[in-house]
Amino acid sequence: MCRVKTEKPNWKKIARRAVQERDPDKLLAIIEELNAVLEAGANERRARLYAPPGHRIGKRLLFVDDEPNICLTLPPVFEQHGFQVQVAATLSEALAAIRSHTFDVVLSDLNINAEGDGFTVIYTAHEVNPACVTILLTGYPAFETALQAIHTEVDDYFVKPVDIGALLSTIERKLLARASLESLRESHDD
Repeated sequence: MCRVKTEKPNWKKIARRAVQERDPDKLLAIIEELNAVLEAGANERRARLYAPPGHRIGKRLLFVDDEPNICLTLPPVFEQHGFQVQVAATLSEALAAIRSHTFDVVLSDLNINAEGDGFTVIYTAHEVNPACVTILLTGYPAFETALQAIHTEVDDYFVKPVDIGALLSTIERKLLARASLESLRESHDD
């Protein structure tokens, strides 16, 4: 399992770097980083504002990918945005994690290894916890896999290389929607 200790990004420090940067390409990258940090902060504020009192917006994420470079780069980004991340590099690790822990988000690569694929991960996640947000990543997009993702009721489908800002925004929106739906169900049951 790859784990890197990271601290939460500070938008003021990022803005100061942007003011000092003269290279347009580096400036654009800094601005994208700043936008992602500000969007994450806005999502957290919306979650606190709209979530029912005492309700916890889920932040436990299972990340499934067999590529070591991706396991070293993406999970720390999720941790910076407040997620508790568990990494699984094989299908058997992913299925064991799903059966032993409750995840709010399962983010899986489509092509994991020879054991199986991301659809098996998503199907098992839905079976164990129907409320969990499921997202599939693929470096090889195809109409057939997109169609299968719809039939498997995957919450979203992203093509690699992933726009991390869009991915984080999608996850936060889906978690907020699930929390709101759960709140409505609870108030309807009362």
